[in-house]
Amino acid sequence: MLKGNPIAFCLPVEAPAFSVAKVDSDHFVSTDGRERVLYLFSSQGKFTEGIPTPRVYETVTPMGDKGYLALARCNCRRFANRAYVLNRDFEEIGCMDLSAEDPCEALIDIYCETDGTILAAYENSLRRVSPCDNRQEIMRNNIGVPIFHVASGNEFIAVHHCSRRGDLLTVRTSEEAISGSVLGRLVLRDLIPLENGTLYGLFGFRYRYNYLLPVYADGKITLPAEEDLLCFLQNISPRS
Repeated sequence: MLKGNPIAFCLPVEAPAFSVAKVDSDHFVSTDGRERVLYLFSSQGKFTEGIPTPRVYETVTPMGDKGYLALARCNCRRFANRAYVLNRDFEEIGCMDLSAEDPCEALIDIYCETDGTILAAYENSLRRVSPCDNRQEIMRNNIGVPIFHVASGNEFIAVHHCSRRGDLLTVRTSEEAISGSVLGRLVLRDLIPLENGTLYGLFGFRYRYNYLLPVYADGKITLPAEEDLLCFLQNISPRS
């Protein structure tokens, strides 16, 4: 899907993209968190078609050849921590409960690892849920600020979260943990790992413009510098 170059795209509606999921080497889908539809794009950022869904999905993440997991917009606490299982055609075929040990913690984001293990990000904690439903806490934000996004790749876990310094992207390996500040001029909305160990971020700018940019590779976080931001965005033409 991504060849190392930034991709710019706009949804066919006046809304920002909430999440992105790889479909194959030539396509990805995106959500807007408002409509009952998934937006299919080519790997160059060209809109292909809208795929109707039974509910409004905010997050969609691949489960390998099994299909996808999705989180839906829900105002009911009873279903707030429910993840929906989709097949390869994005048809809803089941669901699972991913409630935290603390009933007051809401499920914020999920990511499915290659072995079927699910990373579940809650407001103040990150847990790994195995297929046999064993749960292990990986980290906790002791200052009580939220985790926003989570993903994992080749021997790393990436977390977009809050700190006293503002929004941070933290990448943890078995050897170290490094962080970079998420710039206020850009809004980080999702994390997309690739098979080669590179991590991309889905960024929003000026509400409707969306950019897929590499943010971690070869052990380094590569968020754009503040002074380069406007020049950087001017050199990317949104595609529709």
